[in-house]
Amino acid sequence: MGKQVKRSPAGGGRQMPGAGGGKPRRGGQERLGRAAADFVAKRLHQEANRIWSERPQDIDDAIEKAEQAWALTRDPNIAVQLATMYDKANRNDEALVVLRNAFRRDPRHALVRHHAAITLLRHGMAADIRDFFESVAAVDPGDAFARFTLSLLERYQRWVDALAASVEAARDGRQPFIIACPVWGQPFADHFVRYLCAGLLSRNNLPSLAKHCTVHLAIFTSAETEAYLRADALFARLGEHAHVHFMRYEESDVKYGQAMEACYGRTKVFYSNRSLAFYYARHCKFLLMSCAHYVALAAGRRTDSFVSCQIADTILNDGALSLIADVLSGPADAVLINSLPLDGPVIREAFDRYSRRPDGVLEISSAECTRIVVEHLPAYNFADEHGRPRIPLRVSWRVGAQAVLVHGNHYHPMGLRPRAFDHPLHLSTDPVDSRFVDRSSLRLERIHLVQDASIVGLSIEDGPLEEQLVVGDSALSIEDVALWLWGYWGRLRGTLFRAPLRFGTATAGEWQMAEANASAIVGAIVARSAAFEDAREKTWSWRL
Repeated sequence: MGKQVKRSPAGGGRQMPGAGGGKPRRGGQERLGRAAADFVAKRLHQEANRIWSERPQDIDDAIEKAEQAWALTRDPNIAVQLATMYDKANRNDEALVVLRNAFRRDPRHALVRHHAAITLLRHGMAADIRDFFESVAAVDPGDAFARFTLSLLERYQRWVDALAASVEAARDGRQPFIIACPVWGQPFADHFVRYLCAGLLSRNNLPSLAKHCTVHLAIFTSAETEAYLRADALFARLGEHAHVHFMRYEESDVKYGQAMEACYGRTKVFYSNRSLAFYYARHCKFLLMSCAHYVALAAGRRTDSFVSCQIADTILNDGALSLIADVLSGPADAVLINSLPLDGPVIREAFDRYSRRPDGVLEISSAECTRIVVEHLPAYNFADEHGRPRIPLRVSWRVGAQAVLVHGNHYHPMGLRPRAFDHPLHLSTDPVDSRFVDRSSLRLERIHLVQDASIVGLSIEDGPLEEQLVVGDSALSIEDVALWLWGYWGRLRGTLFRAPLRFGTATAGEWQMAEANASAIVGAIVARSAAFEDAREKTWSWRL
């Protein structure tokens, strides 16, 4: 049978091969395949976003759709969103996998590089972190965040060695105790001296601690701030009780904002109105702060020192340091507190009026800390009239007229004995907080959880904490808080959240009623978070 004559859609004459008749060429097949894949991927991506927006508790369903979309197109923007979803679902290792694949496919993609950098610095191994940033520097020598991070990596071990050597050189039979604090620029340097340092100088803190411990104060700062501190008479008094070590950041380190703006200021992101420079600058700050703490912990692990990681705008009550040392000398390897945020201008004025001695020292008793918390803990920390939390970090209740009950899930290790760790410490953007404790090898029975006003850390805030405040006055549902908590879930998170923190005095009946009501709310949140985690684990289990 002879070949049929194919006619054009317009009905005119025979077509030439490849001009729309016969079998499409391979290139045409590939284009059709790509178009179909793009169409399906777009629908899957839209469905993933819809689920995430409307039913965030079904994040695993959204992830499944996004995974399929990524598999079809390998679109780097989908990789970024998928990694973000993994992070919300506490599936950090999977986020690293998809970002690694996306980075290898498109190493110049700005958002892939950003999210890979941040996820690695929070969850990655030390060797992988270095490999990534060296690769970025090789592909793009002008990448500001890669240069910033590699510079810190190069100095990290030198700082550890120097601090450990200083501790060893000062051994005199007493227990070494390292207090590490990053501070640079104004007004933080002034607040650091007038409040943190002034509180450390109270009679039952450094003066008492130095009788039993060789204290080392490691301050990570710039040359400009170092000069300011050295010229301050109150700061100079720290040297009467401690060896003061300045660990020098370069001016380019602390002026990271300018470098990030110059490099990324024009790069937009699809998930906010800010440029990429804002997000990189924020993580530069985190990295500098965490660097100081991890250096101190690594040096403390080598020298079997006690370590207290401080920040410039925190105040400790009188006697806190001595109690930390007593606990670490005996039954525990970690002392955890729930550091409470207070309104800066109001609290500083109160401290200056009621707790400032004529010589400038702040002597804040446990009773005074209790009064401050009861009177000044911001309203957003308290449950609404139905007992529902307003923020995910903590929920508080009034107990009678003179007491407050707090349940928090963001505990800070105010004192650590890093020799107890069976793992090394490396540079990270994660703060030394309850996630750090979850990931450490510390056993629950070796953790001392402070549940009263014996050791109090007050965080003095000059602005709202964006990550913990809700929009408007509406409370969060149990599901909302549980979903947030699940994103940080670990082996100890539920135990810490259940543990009550008590300030003030109330009758036994008042405490009993408040704690019963609180336990019901907190228990429901923890149970729902645990259910999220159980469902996630079942997807990876071989058990039928």
